[in-house]
Amino acid sequence: METITREEFYQKLNEDINLTDRTINSDINILILENNIKLESFTFENCTFDCGVLEFRHIKKPRLELIFKNCTFNCEVKFSDCIFDSLTFRNTKILKCLEIYKGSSDDSIFQLNVLDFSNDSDIKKPELDTDFSIQKTNIDSILFQKINHVNGQFKFLGNTVGKKYINISSFQDSTISNVMFGTNSFSTFSIFKRVIFNSTPEYLKPSDSAFEFPGFYKNNFVKVSFSESNFMGKFQFENCDFLNTTWFENCKNLQNSELKFVACKFEKYSLFDNSKFNKIEILHSKFLEKASFENLEVNYFKIHQVSFFEAAYFDDLNRNNNKAIENWDIKTLRAIKRELQRTENRIDFNRFRAYELAAHYEELNYKENFKDVAILWATKWSSNYGSWTWAFWFTLIIGFVFFTPFYILENIKLTLDLNNWEDFLYGYFRFFLITDFKNEYYIAGESVLKFNCFISLVPFIIGKIAVAFGIYEMIQSFRKFKA
Repeated sequence: METITREEFYQKLNEDINLTDRTINSDINILILENNIKLESFTFENCTFDCGVLEFRHIKKPRLELIFKNCTFNCEVKFSDCIFDSLTFRNTKILKCLEIYKGSSDDSIFQLNVLDFSNDSDIKKPELDTDFSIQKTNIDSILFQKINHVNGQFKFLGNTVGKKYINISSFQDSTISNVMFGTNSFSTFSIFKRVIFNSTPEYLKPSDSAFEFPGFYKNNFVKVSFSESNFMGKFQFENCDFLNTTWFENCKNLQNSELKFVACKFEKYSLFDNSKFNKIEILHSKFLEKASFENLEVNYFKIHQVSFFEAAYFDDLNRNNNKAIENWDIKTLRAIKRELQRTENRIDFNRFRAYELAAHYEELNYKENFKDVAILWATKWSSNYGSWTWAFWFTLIIGFVFFTPFYILENIKLTLDLNNWEDFLYGYFRFFLITDFKNEYYIAGESVLKFNCFISLVPFIIGKIAVAFGIYEMIQSFRKFKA
């Protein structure tokens, strides 16, 4: 690879359409102005830049196509106050820093039709330790695809992306670290599919920033998809407006994802179906049309002061992870239960009603709410807040527990005879007839209405009450299968 100086580099810009297999070596920064580029298309291929800063400034060429292919940047790369048709970085090997910004003066502007920063599909994606900063630009179409950004920051602030319903902004099949998207307007379909949003500890919640890393803050999305993406660690959407359909489907990370929505507005359909999150919180937000959380699995879910103007679907929420629901707060359980009732999902409604009662029981004070505690305690042990199988076995066991001492006390004067087991069994099943107070089958060999032992009234009466409560709870549990 041939090495050229800064002066030779300037000369090549005016002579050649392409600059291939060159190392540009300079002890000082390289500044490229409009008069340094005479052509409308220029390609740097397999070039290495060894300098402090490579800067493009005040270049107003609306038809200019600037392309960097397979290049290595051992320097900072900056663009300011420029108008291009397209700016392309393809298969970038090393890049210390990329800054694209409007410029410092009031009349500065940065405008692009296309910004393409991608890797080809057939190459191994280089690991980039890069600080990206794209601020106050107008870009019609962005392609950021198949990039492995393992460290550094990704700042995207104050930009206007796309023309309404024209073009796309695509961040796909990439790893992006420590993102901060703030005060942007995405006027086109924005795709963040199969993106790993990575975060490293040194960039979380910096003291000199108004934002909490990483996340999206005060962004407007005409239409956006985050489907199949992986939010690693803490990630926040705050004061964002989702103006059309929004997808968060098939996002899979039960281990360490912590997703939070604060003061967001979803104006059209929002879909979180078939996703798995470790933690998701939705606070002070509005869903103006239908929201779907079907088959969502999450270890911790919090909904606080959220308005669902139309139905929210929570069908089969945590169907295979019921244990985690026990740790959710009662306000969240009530919100979910309310929406399940609204969509007439009786099965899941009763499931979350049980978790709500369990949470309410745990938060009650025994001394101040004795009556409620007693009722919920009885409901818990008799049916586990609505399980018919639990109520069935409770009724059989509690009947046996109280009938046995009653039977023994009534037959205490008789000799123990194992042949009386038929009388015991017949009396035991008759014990479940709540209104039957005859003891003809309770006392072996007797058929008169009497109690031989006054003490036997205690297990008899308490047992009848317990059995009646168990049968009642079992019937109530079956009602959830009735329309």
